[in-house]
Amino acid sequence: MKNAIKEFIEPTSKEKQLLWEKAVFVFDTNVLLNLYRYSAKTRNSLLAAFESFKERVWIPYQVAYEYMRKRCEVIYETVQRYDQFKKEIDSFTRKAIDTLRLTSGDEEVSELTRYLIKWLDSNKDRNLLVLSAEKDEILDKILTIFDGRVGNNIDAAELERIKEEGKERYEKLIPPGYKDDKKKKDQEDDNNAYGDLIIWKQIIKHAKENGTGVVYVTHDQKEDWWNIVKGKTIGPRVELRKEFMKETGQEFHMYSMNSFISTYNKMNEVPIDKSAVDEVISLERSDRRNTRTKGKRREYSISEKIARTEETIDKIQNRILRRKKIVEDIESNYQKQGILLPENIQLQYDNTKMKMKELEEIYVNKVKELEILKQSVNNTMILE
Repeated sequence: MKNAIKEFIEPTSKEKQLLWEKAVFVFDTNVLLNLYRYSAKTRNSLLAAFESFKERVWIPYQVAYEYMRKRCEVIYETVQRYDQFKKEIDSFTRKAIDTLRLTSGDEEVSELTRYLIKWLDSNKDRNLLVLSAEKDEILDKILTIFDGRVGNNIDAAELERIKEEGKERYEKLIPPGYKDDKKKKDQEDDNNAYGDLIIWKQIIKHAKENGTGVVYVTHDQKEDWWNIVKGKTIGPRVELRKEFMKETGQEFHMYSMNSFISTYNKMNEVPIDKSAVDEVISLERSDRRNTRTKGKRREYSISEKIARTEETIDKIQNRILRRKKIVEDIESNYQKQGILLPENIQLQYDNTKMKMKELEEIYVNKVKELEILKQSVNNTMILE
């Protein structure tokens, strides 16, 4: 009976250990891309772990293709994250000055700003290894680890066969990849919609040709890869295990990055540092939150849009009035009395007037938006 329903039975600890010691380790695209997002300590620990498997690491061509296609985007995303945070520091100090009626020359505010910028620059120097796609040390390391360990590209005919099979699988919700079906909309290249299925087919082909089991390490957390029961992840989808065993006669198991690190630490004398585990868990949680909220933006009725726009206009108006009061106070205390503005007050005065002008422009646009919404209601009433 056990062999007849083997795909439903989770491997024992001993079976998992044997697979860990003998199988080929395959990594998905985001496992490689996230190396740019981790701190230096975590990144170096993971690269050392990947390298420790030596000839037992391998990636499908599709993973290599996706990695190279998205690499530059991720690099500049991480660089911009630091630049954006620096802007937020400036925004925070300006808000503190406006809200607390401080002067821009306040020494404590200046000291706080200097400290935050120094801390940010230090963090950037320590952790941001790659500043541009032209000088990419992470790419160099990946090229070394996976040298000769990348699958071949599939020809056009095979690609079309996979896509045709994918259409049928997705309609029947057969994993993997059906959760990515919507990606093919608004895409000139629908390989993106079938990327997971292409990877899966290439994994099966490699295992079949080499007579090897596979451990797949993935950052993907979607239900078209994982068997999730009442919010708890049990293991790979049963359909995947069944298909893999049927096609290859070998064993297949999957690890998230978190579980990969935990298992690696049990199996190796030199463990990956706990801080790396915490960082990986943090990124996985962030991705889960993004996945849950993605595409769930609420659609508001016209009346709700009008109410929300009116509320926004009121808030903008109040912000304008607060800044107008600051400008009037400065003019009353200095200019109207013929007193030359001190440098720090002059800077505050100029910044406040500039921000007030920006808010006034936003206010005008929001009023126009409100008029359009109200006009659409009137048009609807006329049609009725």
